[in-house]
Amino acid sequence: MAGCNALPFVATGDVKQIFNLLDNLRVGYIEEGDTNCLITGESGSGKSELVKQYAAKYPRRELEEYTHIPVLYVQLSSPQTAKAFTQQVLAAMGDPQGGKGIKTKEEGFERIKTYCRICGVELIILDEIQTVIQNRSPGVIASITDWFKDLMNHSKVPVVLVGMPWCLDVVKENDQLDTRVGYRYYLETFRVSRQFSHFIKFIELFSKSYEFANGFSLSEPETAYRLFAYSSGIIRAIRGQIIRAANLAKSAGKPIDLACFLEAIRSRGIKDQNNVFIMPVTELRLREIVSSSRWTQQKSYNKESFQSAEFKTYRLTKKLELIEADDD
Repeated sequence: MAGCNALPFVATGDVKQIFNLLDNLRVGYIEEGDTNCLITGESGSGKSELVKQYAAKYPRRELEEYTHIPVLYVQLSSPQTAKAFTQQVLAAMGDPQGGKGIKTKEEGFERIKTYCRICGVELIILDEIQTVIQNRSPGVIASITDWFKDLMNHSKVPVVLVGMPWCLDVVKENDQLDTRVGYRYYLETFRVSRQFSHFIKFIELFSKSYEFANGFSLSEPETAYRLFAYSSGIIRAIRGQIIRAANLAKSAGKPIDLACFLEAIRSRGIKDQNNVFIMPVTELRLREIVSSSRWTQQKSYNKESFQSAEFKTYRLTKKLELIEADDD
């Protein structure tokens, strides 16, 4: 049985394609000028885990004369100024002063350029870029997108931007940034109305290192539908529920069974009448994302410029036939 801290990573076809692109960008196989990439997906779609796994393949190494950083991963945290933005990048690089010694943004970008050359940086990953953009006025957003463009210009290495789907609309608003980001990937959540086999394949691969009780399988149709009803096809929720059930099974000293999933739902404070592993199958509501979150240009500061993803709801018949639900 996998340990309670085991976090399996499933490299789907999309993930493998992105890994291959990042490899090509990193080693210079792609030489055109727009060698930067944008990876988007809804919260919980697995985009951050994807780039963290990629960065882990090429860890920094402390050599005799310098620190080699082939892939620099930076998790952004709402920098309010261009100077603060460069400080976060410098801190991730391991700058002795954490970037605090710079006086201007220009000095920050220049130091980043120097470190990239000395440390052999081949790829920069900026994760959570929506934290830099959200709840800002159009004028400020325009200035912020210039920070990304400036980083690309100064670092002289490919930059991967990672964030929510509406970040694509923001990139498109800056012509100079738009033309520099030549590769764009959107990580879809799983759907129940089509290609449900992809969802089943994912849970099979993710859970293959765990021990399940005889006669219990996550890929069994009704069980798979129940797990989808809980997760709405969102990878973070799928992984979290399987890991929680596995931890409960390990604590009880037994293989994972249906009771573990039932208790995993209860442990989250959900009442039995709303527990998808107890409810009659005909009462399940399976929601899938049909339209991603998006950004709408506004004339002034407006939190509503970011519109949430839209869902469609389905239900099941006693024969496990999928039909559209009247309620949402």
